[in-house]
Amino acid sequence: MTKWYNVREQSAGKFRLEALWIVYKIFGIKFLKIVLWFVCLFIVPFAKNARIASKKYRKILNEYQRKHNIQKTSFSSFSHIYAFACASVDKMAATCDKRRPIKFTVNKNADWEQFQNYIDTNTGVFLICSHLGNIEALSAFPDSQNKKMHAFMQVSQTSTFNQFMNRHKISKNTIIYPTENINIGIAGEMYDNLQNGDLVMMAGDRTSPNTPTRYETVSFLGVDCRFPIGTFKFAKVQSHPIFAICVFNMGGEKYNVYVKQIKGDTIKEMIQEYAHFLEKLILKYPKQWFNFFDFFEK
Repeated sequence: MTKWYNVREQSAGKFRLEALWIVYKIFGIKFLKIVLWFVCLFIVPFAKNARIASKKYRKILNEYQRKHNIQKTSFSSFSHIYAFACASVDKMAATCDKRRPIKFTVNKNADWEQFQNYIDTNTGVFLICSHLGNIEALSAFPDSQNKKMHAFMQVSQTSTFNQFMNRHKISKNTIIYPTENINIGIAGEMYDNLQNGDLVMMAGDRTSPNTPTRYETVSFLGVDCRFPIGTFKFAKVQSHPIFAICVFNMGGEKYNVYVKQIKGDTIKEMIQEYAHFLEKLILKYPKQWFNFFDFFEK
């Protein structure tokens, strides 16, 4: 199958996105999601790689659930891809519509209390996100309104959608950096930002297109999977607190936030902590896993 960084945007032309945005503003998100359901009827038959990846993920998830006596999750590849389309609309609404009353709940535990303490004391935090859930909704989270967020992403892969988001986003506190341009200078800049109490965020669930052979293999859903070394090494050298974070849509304007402090001494220990964090959450929100490529390759 095609590597994730070689997958190109589908049905995301500039004018199509602007048309969807107009439909959203006039008729609302519920109507737009109905429209997307019919759009997916035409898109999904041509999205062979996404269907194969979804089917394989579901098979591995169900096997893991069977081994651990967990109730089996059942969904079709169509509904999974449609969930991704809806998540993209939720991303647009949460990030670009200042009228939308986003409501957040938090999974409050010791890790959250520690995270909140760092925020309150203006301590910089390195966040490791993923493609599980809808992390972009974090820009609407109350605490993030007063913090600068320096987020890294592969901008060339979804350039059309990113340009749309930049044109319409509300928050001016989020600064996007291309992962393609990371160097020693950028690392130093991020250290200074963390010293100033800012947040730095990078995904930890996809191997780097620049260094695809630099990964650690750890257990995830009972399968040995590849996680990038770069993200965790970059986080570790910043010498600031590190937290894994996920944000999930609970329906409508409701979102739930989860965090876990990453404390491993070695890169592999850090990655395994992160993988366990995702593993627990994927069982709660199985259809919000949006890695439509062969993540579980051997």
